[in-house]
Amino acid sequence: MPKKRRFIEFNNELFLICGEEIFEKKGFEAASVDDIVKCADKSKSTFYVYFKSKEELWDSIVCKYMELLLESAKKAAESTGSFEERYYALCFDIASKFEQHPVFYKATLGKISMDMEKDIYKKIYDVGEQTNEAIADFIRSGISEGTVRKDIDIYPAVIMMWSSISGIISMATDKEEYLKLRFKMSKDEYLKKAFKMLLEGVK
Repeated sequence: MPKKRRFIEFNNELFLICGEEIFEKKGFEAASVDDIVKCADKSKSTFYVYFKSKEELWDSIVCKYMELLLESAKKAAESTGSFEERYYALCFDIASKFEQHPVFYKATLGKISMDMEKDIYKKIYDVGEQTNEAIADFIRSGISEGTVRKDIDIYPAVIMMWSSISGIISMATDKEEYLKLRFKMSKDEYLKKAFKMLLEGVK
């Protein structure tokens, strides 16, 4: 790889790493470009060579986490084992990701701009569509196995399954203390029960 390209990729990755650190520490609104460039030990002018704004850096980091979710979806669709085994592996893989980086994984559930004039939004859209197709393949494998009912409308089921898994995890994280107090359930116990109920809905 040419030296200049290595330098560009190094700086780009450095800003992504520092952006993650500052956003997770302060939140999007409180974080500033000054905080990020201080972490990276770079100038603001260098930052703006790579990212037009704090928002673009944020979106780039969210896209990175969407790509990790895509990997999880592909693994569920392509790995061996029963549909049920792969389903629970997918659910708890996503739960683990949410627990490690809740700020960005929750952001993947938020509103995504459809401004296709910007490369980052094109990329986010493409990653989202690839993820939907991977989950669709996963559901088809469940139909072929005989676990998922044949009359299911696949693409609405994709959105339902993906949003439900993510929503269950997000709620369990936010309401962990309430679950203990009101239902005498740990977060893990609640997740197991909720994931099971969701699975039963597609059988």
